Amino acid sequence: MTNPGLHSHPNANAVREKIHESQRVRSLWTGLASFTIPLLAWAALVVAVICVPWWAKIPIGFLNGIAIGVMFIVGHDACHGALFPRRWMNRFAGRVSLMPSLHPYTAWTHNHNGLHHGFTNIKEKDPGFPPLSLAEYQRLPAWNRFLYRQYRTWYGLGLLYFCDMWLKWEMLPSQERAPRKTLQYNLDRLLILLFAACWVGALAWGATAMNDSILLNIATGFVFPQIVWNWLIGFIILQQHTHPRVPWYSEADSPEPSFFQAQVKATPHLVFPAPFRFLMRHVMEHTAHHTDTSIPLYKLPEAQANLEKNYRREMVRVMWSPAMFMKTLRTCRLYDYSNHRWQDYNGTYLTAPLLESAEVESSAG
Repeated sequence: MTNPGLHSHPNANAVREKIHESQRVRSLWTGLASFTIPLLAWAALVVAVICVPWWAKIPIGFLNGIAIGVMFIVGHDACHGALFPRRWMNRFAGRVSLMPSLHPYTAWTHNHNGLHHGFTNIKEKDPGFPPLSLAEYQRLPAWNRFLYRQYRTWYGLGLLYFCDMWLKWEMLPSQERAPRKTLQYNLDRLLILLFAACWVGALAWGATAMNDSILLNIATGFVFPQIVWNWLIGFIILQQHTHPRVPWYSEADSPEPSFFQAQVKATPHLVFPAPFRFLMRHVMEHTAHHTDTSIPLYKLPEAQANLEKNYRREMVRVMWSPAMFMKTLRTCRLYDYSNHRWQDYNGTYLTAPLLESAEVESSAG
């Protein structure tokens, strides 16, 4: 039983009451603009790779990767049912927007909506890059320890997402990780493979029509955009719940966090420069999104401001900078789930305990 003198966290309803109802209203026209503009940009960039001279294909491919990232963020919103006022529109936009990133709709909604939002920062359940403990790391073979260290570097984030999310949870999951709707998942997976084949085929056909290199078109029009996109989403997802002041949890070492601990305290708000916030559709106003997934992406800034008026002292809110990003990577390597402290690969503690005993006991109660 929890000591009545301990701090008790607000429940989900109390937190959500801080968000104005108008910030949950979905706009048809704003949703259409959010959906169609990046889709058209992506399609135009695929055509551009075919048409431009060889020296322009790499920058076009880079922009294509950015467009895929924006489409994915829009699709993420639609998968939550938050982009449009109609359910069928959200389902359609979600499937279409996830296609260029090669994500089956059924797998993403299962892994992200169900597991990540349902069990945020709980290692055994949340697929969102949970850190290993020192003991788990030491049990890995040498090559796997090397790979894990590369994952948590600025240059390894794309590989982290590709291996630890896309392969492991989206396209080639184990039986335990796969969505329960097996038929629908397999159809969605087949749809993604057909889409990728059509994309590559169009690039090859375009190269033949333009008397160009097929391999160059595929490399710059398909492979390179996927590399850019995977790095971008790895960069985003790692920082959405990983920070020197943010705890992780394990069922083996501590009780599950309360709603407030997981969705407010363990979901930092990293304030990026305005151009990045606009381009990435406010995806880093992440506390508001985790507090209430029905808030459309175009209403997140206002909802985030409301939460910070009420819970500023409880939240992690920091101005993003390259130095801050590198500090996070140097600090957030391994995690001691029993004592809630970040550790280096040799076991050295890099932070003080992130949870007070009162918080642990409060969540247990």
